[in-house]
Amino acid sequence: MVKDNKITTIEEQKHPGIYTISLFSNGIIEIYWDPAIEEVKVHHLQKLKEVIKNFGGGKRMPVFISTFPFMDVSIEAKIFAASDEGQEFTLANAVLVDNLGKKLMFNFFLNINKPKTPTKAFHTKAEAIKWLMQINNEL
Repeated sequence: MVKDNKITTIEEQKHPGIYTISLFSNGIIEIYWDPAIEEVKVHHLQKLKEVIKNFGGGKRMPVFISTFPFMDVSIEAKIFAASDEGQEFTLANAVLVDNLGKKLMFNFFLNINKPKTPTKAFHTKAEAIKWLMQINNEL
């Protein structure tokens, strides 16, 4: 699946207006939230959890999350995202916070609802992927 050290997409699901979720040959799952989504709700996260479970065959997977500035997330979704149930199939979360809006949103989330799995913010996707690969290789 890896050709010439290039990362390839193994599987992908698109949900227009909500998100695209991809499994890559390096074992990392990427969630790209569509800027058209008005508010992330619990049912969105429950569906993501099922896709992560299926992509990983029931194993906990490293997840890279790409967001957009001032993305709205319901209070219930924030609570679910940080819960044991919400993190059941997630090994670690790396969140892209490449601007002030994302940084404020991420820090607020961590202060209010600390996730049960390792969760860290990164300024670049490359840094995030490197960290996820280290976590994945340690376990």
